[in-house]
Amino acid sequence: MKTLTNILLLLLFSTSSFAQLEWESKASIPDYGLSQGVGFGVGGKAFFGLGRQPDNNYTNNMWKYDPDTEMVTKISSYPGSGSVGCIFFVIGNKAYVGMGQSKTNRYTDFYEYNSTTGIWTSKASFPGGAILSASSFTIGDTAYIVCGSCGGTTCYNNDLWMYVPSTNTWTQRADFPGGNRPGLSTFSVGQYGYAGNGISSTKTLSNNFWKYNPNTNSWTSIAPMPGTKRRNTVSFVIEGLAYVGTGTFNWTPIVNQNDFYRYNPSTNTWTHFTSNANFVPRHVASIAQVNDSVIIIGTGYSQFGGQNFSMADIWQLKLDSDTCDYYDTTFVQDTTFTMDTTFVQDITFINDTTFITHNDTSYITIYDTITTTTFDTLTVYVIDTLYLTVNDTSFITSYDTVTQIIYDTTTIISYDTLTRDINIAVEDTLNFTIFTDDCGSVKHKIYPNPTSDWVYIYTNNPDCFKGYNVQLISPLGQVLETKKYNSLVYFNMRGYSRAVYLVRLISESGGVAFTKKISVR
Repeated sequence: MKTLTNILLLLLFSTSSFAQLEWESKASIPDYGLSQGVGFGVGGKAFFGLGRQPDNNYTNNMWKYDPDTEMVTKISSYPGSGSVGCIFFVIGNKAYVGMGQSKTNRYTDFYEYNSTTGIWTSKASFPGGAILSASSFTIGDTAYIVCGSCGGTTCYNNDLWMYVPSTNTWTQRADFPGGNRPGLSTFSVGQYGYAGNGISSTKTLSNNFWKYNPNTNSWTSIAPMPGTKRRNTVSFVIEGLAYVGTGTFNWTPIVNQNDFYRYNPSTNTWTHFTSNANFVPRHVASIAQVNDSVIIIGTGYSQFGGQNFSMADIWQLKLDSDTCDYYDTTFVQDTTFTMDTTFVQDITFINDTTFITHNDTSYITIYDTITTTTFDTLTVYVIDTLYLTVNDTSFITSYDTVTQIIYDTTTIISYDTLTRDINIAVEDTLNFTIFTDDCGSVKHKIYPNPTSDWVYIYTNNPDCFKGYNVQLISPLGQVLETKKYNSLVYFNMRGYSRAVYLVRLISESGGVAFTKKISVR
């Protein structure tokens, strides 16, 4: 067991430096893209809205995203004008949104959204003048609004204002010491607020950060965020550690980012985290933190072909994929398991597919060849049998025999005799059910998935969603094709590049019944 211990320690120290955040693509905003909007989490749901649409329209639409069902529904519109650069924050079960700028005006109006009743209520107007692109953080039941723009690069602010919802009052506090600038990133940890990044009137970017103490009404400089200076980042906090990322480090041309830096207040240090490659770099995105742990990010500006695009995509942070620290540290610290010779024989441990999925498969090969052989043989046999009986038979019965011969001869023999890919049964056909009040359970299949040819969307009850359309959406959130919903809808994927695309079922009014991912390879 000495060799096993050494290998485990080597695995821990050799992989812990690869710090990466894993973002999983979810649904899309039905407005086909937003930027400079708002995003917040309240009542177990994420909310996105306002901002600029791809057609340069300034909207006041608001959308609710349910992380449990992955469905997006429209809620009552923001009562103010369609605007960009609004301020927003959450205290308790209520969200607060206000200020911002439309195409013709800037505003001081301010509103409260009750997530329980779904009602907007007008609150005391902001006394600091009409602003946009200000930032906020909350400490307890009090919110703080910092910096922003009152119009053009010659009118940037360094004000700090305090808002108390219980008294509906505003009070000016100590000015931000980092200069007049909009586009700051803000967060709070414990009894302190933090603010940094942003851009000055001379288009100078900053990576400096300051800590605000509400008890003394004073600011203190902290360690600057490493890497390139940037503006229009987003931030979130998990277990007392703050993450700041995305944004752009240039004015023109814009260079968008998708990485993050984690700040530890107890050590006053930053740690760099990359993001998975398919998480599209962006700035002026919106972020929502649901129930303190579910992080949802979406919308914003991205670039493609040298042009900016308002994004419609929604992504969720996979917390259990946050590098090897989560698994390996726990395992190595448990010296009883490490030294126990019966541990390798533990059938529960060997058959734990979560552990195998999240860790290197070579780990199984190195440590227990016999168990690996047994595990792989059993798993492949069960999965392949299920695949041939359930998915393949349904596919062959429903459709033509030419496809059957090509599909079985080429794909099945290749997988079964060459690669023994144990994921083929799971990935080939996506089966899911939608529950409705009128029709009960409506079954759907999306296959083959992944695909390099055609993709089919099948349902057993097309009459339950009359008037709906099926949309094919690009990784950048753009609608590529739209077809009427019926028992079988199909898209030719031959002309599209290898990437993850979305298939969305949407009503004429914009309601989304489902959004699912397909992979083109």
